[in-house]
Amino acid sequence: MAKPQGPAQPSPKLQALLKDFQQIASMSGYLNHSFDPPQLRLFFTLYGRVMVESPAEGLALTPQLQAWCDELANRLREGSSGTIMQPQVQVSAPQIMPDGRDYLVATVTFNTKVTETSYLRIRTAILAAYKDAVRMREAGFSAEDPAASADAEPSDL
Repeated sequence: MAKPQGPAQPSPKLQALLKDFQQIASMSGYLNHSFDPPQLRLFFTLYGRVMVESPAEGLALTPQLQAWCDELANRLREGSSGTIMQPQVQVSAPQIMPDGRDYLVATVTFNTKVTETSYLRIRTAILAAYKDAVRMREAGFSAEDPAASADAEPSDL
């Protein structure tokens, strides 16, 4: 009589990929996951935050932040060849930080499945999205084309 098999253990490669994606997510959000060998299921939350001078300015920038999120969602889907499921976007009302400064934040949630052979294009798309979020957090909206990072060379990532 054969011994019952327990759940398949994730490969060392999938475990290493998880750590890589966790580092990326820590840039501007977080990541939940589950192993479903030979796949790794990833559930991302990305925060796009921009500082504003007043709640009124935050309200005025809400459409621009929504457009930024929509463009980011399109680039995630296109960059991953549709492997990343359509992101969900939520833009908050202007909020006040504990130090009294005002800000506007968008939450972008998305998920994907990664295998040992499919991770590179997914990683590249996700890394670009998180870098965009960090740039916006540090510099706010700029005159640059929001799709500029989509044209970045892989060596820049």
